[in-house]
Amino acid sequence: MRVISLFVIIGCFISTLYSMQEQKEIYNSSSDSLKEKTLQELNTLFWNSKNQDSIIKHELANFYIVKAKKNKDREKIADGYQMFLSIYEKQPEISLRYIDSIINVTKDLENNHYPSTGYMMKGNLLSGVERYDESLEAYLIAKKYAEINDNSWQLMGLKHNIALLKTILGKEEEALLVFKENYNHFKKQDEVEKPSQIYIATLYGLSKSYNRLKKYDSAYFYLQKGIKSSLSSNRKFYYSDLLFAFGINSYYRNEYNPAIDSLQKALNLFEDDINKSQVRISYLYLGKIYLKIKEEPRALSYLQKVDAVTNDSNYRLEIRDAFTLLIDHYKKSNDQNNQLKVMEKLVRYDSISAIKQSRLNNSIVKKYDTPQLIKDKDQLIREIVNNNKRSTYRLIVLSAFVMVGISFLFRYFYKKRKSAYKTLLNKELKRVEVLEKKNSKSVKTSLDLSVELKQEILKKLSDFESDLGYLKNDLTLAKVSKSLKTNSTYLSNVINMEKQKNFATYINDLRIAYCILKIEENKMFRQYSIKSMAKEVGFNNIQSFAKAFSKNKGCNPAEYVKRYRD
Repeated sequence: MRVISLFVIIGCFISTLYSMQEQKEIYNSSSDSLKEKTLQELNTLFWNSKNQDSIIKHELANFYIVKAKKNKDREKIADGYQMFLSIYEKQPEISLRYIDSIINVTKDLENNHYPSTGYMMKGNLLSGVERYDESLEAYLIAKKYAEINDNSWQLMGLKHNIALLKTILGKEEEALLVFKENYNHFKKQDEVEKPSQIYIATLYGLSKSYNRLKKYDSAYFYLQKGIKSSLSSNRKFYYSDLLFAFGINSYYRNEYNPAIDSLQKALNLFEDDINKSQVRISYLYLGKIYLKIKEEPRALSYLQKVDAVTNDSNYRLEIRDAFTLLIDHYKKSNDQNNQLKVMEKLVRYDSISAIKQSRLNNSIVKKYDTPQLIKDKDQLIREIVNNNKRSTYRLIVLSAFVMVGISFLFRYFYKKRKSAYKTLLNKELKRVEVLEKKNSKSVKTSLDLSVELKQEILKKLSDFESDLGYLKNDLTLAKVSKSLKTNSTYLSNVINMEKQKNFATYINDLRIAYCILKIEENKMFRQYSIKSMAKEVGFNNIQSFAKAFSKNKGCNPAEYVKRYRD
């Protein structure tokens, strides 16, 4: 046994010496002879040297860029910046600076590759750090250049990436149509093209969408194809992501051991990088699995990991279950302090998430879906004119029909936004309440109310808020108590203790929050006089409206409206 151990030690020592010697030779080469190498040789040396440390790769990238700048070859300079991107791939802020350099150096190029590639990389990076609005903007700029240069591959990739943004909004059916369209394109191609990055990304997108649509057998089918294709590709594209999706799929098919195995392997490949949403989601599903197999301590450990690495900027609805499961655990354990902490976090996260999703949804509809529909309409009209030579009258009728369709589309999205309006308002109010609770220093007296009675009154208040009951201009504590069928003393006490404010402030805050959302979302409302605004949201006079508004926002209503009119 000792002999075997000795050989192992000697083998490791020799391997280490060999690796050190290899790196030393490369480093000496960079000092002595890299100046003589061509750009192609430097490029090959950089990308084929996967095991070199970052100092040596940094040296190679520097030599490459210096030579490219000397040759005044802007496309090669951009390729050099991509080398630095690979070095700093786990440092998004540094990577973003190099991407901006790529965009800047290629902005006047109009070839098949640049400048669209720079904007596409920027969209990918911003999406990875969950800055979705900015990601969409970058994708749309890339799309414009890809269309100018008629780059069908980039256009396919951009449609795929924008479809991924739609999945964040829960628009799985819309995203699935895009993934299917891309997949059908690949089915017509030669086998050689199938292990490409975009093909494997398409299989991954299909599997994720089918998972979310609860069509687990379909998801399993595409996961198997994706893993097989990934392993046959040179760089194992999306292998870690496919393992991650396979783990989730196995969980829903009640195959818990394969699920644990796949998720753990994926975490190892992700190197537990908490900047990746897949890592946080993997922690959640491992927690769920261990709950299923009755290993609660291990489950709790993973759920607490999700809590520990989540913040306002990286929260997403896919990990919401981690917080509800923690709340249930602390409730069962009678740990009220931790239960309250997690509840407050979840209220804040949900509010922020709702606002982010609303903005992204509006941006996608306004800047992508509607322009694409109009473009498709124009293309349809051109085809009809070119192919069928129909009369002017019939063309006008068709155009009118399509425009009516567009108007129905706008009406549909308007109704959809309106239906979501109350929910968004309530979440915003909850966020305000959480913030006010933290800053409040007042001490309220409490009646000895039962938990059941408090919950009943809070439920009635929630319904009162959802029904916009606070917009009536003759509200008093007695009237509201009567309408909610409760005691005014109890109602006042619950508002004081749970909302951390008196009745008048509670009603005014609801009205001002509603007014702010109307100003931000409704162009017609911004045209109202201040007096009309006050009346619309329940105030009897301008003075009380202006005072409440200024207390809430730090400025008067006219100043706030002016920001949006300008």
